[in-house]
Amino acid sequence: MTRVLRKVLAVVVASAAGVGVLACPAWAGSYAVSACSPSSSAGLWAQTNTFPAAFVTGNLCGGPAIGPLDGGNQGALYAEDVLSSPAHIPDGARAGWTFSAPPGATISAISYYRTLAAYNDQDLVAGLFQADGSALEQCKIPWPFVPGSSNVCSKPNNQAPYTFTALNTSSLFLGVTCRIVRPVLACGAGGTIHAVRAALYSAKVTLSESTPPTLSNLGGALWGGGVVSGVVPVTFAASDQTGIQQQLVRSDAGQTLSSAVAPCDFTLAQPCPQQPAGSLSVDTRRVPDGPHTFSVVVTDAAANSQVATSPTVIVHNDRPAVASTPTAHGAPTTSKNKTTAKRTRISAVIKGRRLRVSAKLASSGRFRVSWRSKLHGRTVAHGLRMVSTRKHKLAVTFTLSRRARRASTRVAIRSGGRIVAHTRARRA
Repeated sequence: MTRVLRKVLAVVVASAAGVGVLACPAWAGSYAVSACSPSSSAGLWAQTNTFPAAFVTGNLCGGPAIGPLDGGNQGALYAEDVLSSPAHIPDGARAGWTFSAPPGATISAISYYRTLAAYNDQDLVAGLFQADGSALEQCKIPWPFVPGSSNVCSKPNNQAPYTFTALNTSSLFLGVTCRIVRPVLACGAGGTIHAVRAALYSAKVTLSESTPPTLSNLGGALWGGGVVSGVVPVTFAASDQTGIQQQLVRSDAGQTLSSAVAPCDFTLAQPCPQQPAGSLSVDTRRVPDGPHTFSVVVTDAAANSQVATSPTVIVHNDRPAVASTPTAHGAPTTSKNKTTAKRTRISAVIKGRRLRVSAKLASSGRFRVSWRSKLHGRTVAHGLRMVSTRKHKLAVTFTLSRRARRASTRVAIRSGGRIVAHTRARRA
């Protein structure tokens, strides 16, 4: 055994130079941030009021997530004009609540419960607006006014969520604003009835970002380049603008040997904690004796991963690394244990609006299937879904947008932070 160890240690020294930290491919991940009812917190929605003389905002969060049946302000983040205010509201004045994406992230979707209303004033508008001022939805009295039309706009809370997807904006604004369209100098506030009001009862905003975590200061016996046995620690530092949600150690055969999932609060800009002094314990008895490498994988709240691979080390737990077999003459010879590796096969086919992904994998469990469509080098659409295998087989179908159907689409299947299969989609 001593000769075997010396020989393998020589291999360790020769291969240690190839060790490093490898970033996973930049497939943008996403996570949803919640706010308001049933919580009493506004979360990342910041109060905005540029003209408090005639506009008012408030936080009454804490009711049912679907909001009250009467469409009132209770349980909501709300904005409205001040009744009987004598103030003239200047063009561009607004009041409400603004959600700003953290640095490095963009807003890709929102699903929320709301009430919007406007009455008898064509210059006052309630709605949900993107950073460039474009409205996702709004409530306003039309101008020029058509005789016989209603002077009331009402988008009531029917206790069903309103969802907008495929967004690419840095902020959202929910509230009321004065934008003059008639030949008048200013907007007028309400008398005994509110001229404009908006209420948000609860919201889930999806943030997308593709920056992998930072992984450094790796240490412990597995990073020492020598002989290891028993249970050994792996230490590291990991950080990300969204925090670190999961950390794990894998063997060179892809087996997860140790893992930890952090408690995350998805009402915060950084939902998960940082890991300035991360540590995992690895039982080396779970791998065969002999030369091995190990990988630390850290994953952020948006499912972006970073991987660091150790130098080659010798696992030695007093188990034979080779099997002894007698020859026909009775003299023992050694031969490596042979296993038949299962081949991984993947297929991705676009037919009409459907992208069908199927695969036969070497291992079973839950896998992350993601796709990305690019047109002229720019991403036009992407998607992600967690899928479980059945008898090592995986199948999932995505619905593609019109732009995605004209683009080049790549598909990847991941286990943890490791890509186990990938391919370019073909058209049927």
